[in-house]
Amino acid sequence: MESAVENEDFLIRIRPTFSKGGSWTGDAQVSVVTSKDNDLTDEVFRGMELFVMMLLASLPVMEQDEYVRDQIYKYVEDNGDEFWTDNDPFDEEDDEVIVVERDDDNVIRLTFKTKTKGEA
Repeated sequence: MESAVENEDFLIRIRPTFSKGGSWTGDAQVSVVTSKDNDLTDEVFRGMELFVMMLLASLPVMEQDEYVRDQIYKYVEDNGDEFWTDNDPFDEEDDEVIVVERDDDNVIRLTFKTKTKGEA
C-alpha cells in the first residue's frame, strides 16, 4: 500500500481530547481533510463526500445501537489486521510538506509541496 498523500485523498483525522490535567477524556475530535487542489470532477467529489459522511455517521450510530456496535466490534476482532500498514506517515525522509488552511465552514484543506519547492 502506498503511503504518500495525494491531492484527491480524503483523510479522516482523529485527535484524542485531553483534560486540563493532561489525561485522556475518552473523547476525540474527528474531522475530514482534503486538498483544495484536487482535480476530481464535481460528481466524484460529491460521491466521495457522501461516502466519508456515511463512514463518520457510523460513529454516533455505534453509540446509539448496541447491535451495530457489537457487529462492528466482531468484524474488527476478526479482520482488524487488514486496516494497518507498516508505512510510517511521519517518516522524516518523506519529501513532502503539508500546508494547512482552514475556512469558515470548518473544513481543513491541504496543499502538498516538496520540501525544496522545486529548487533541488
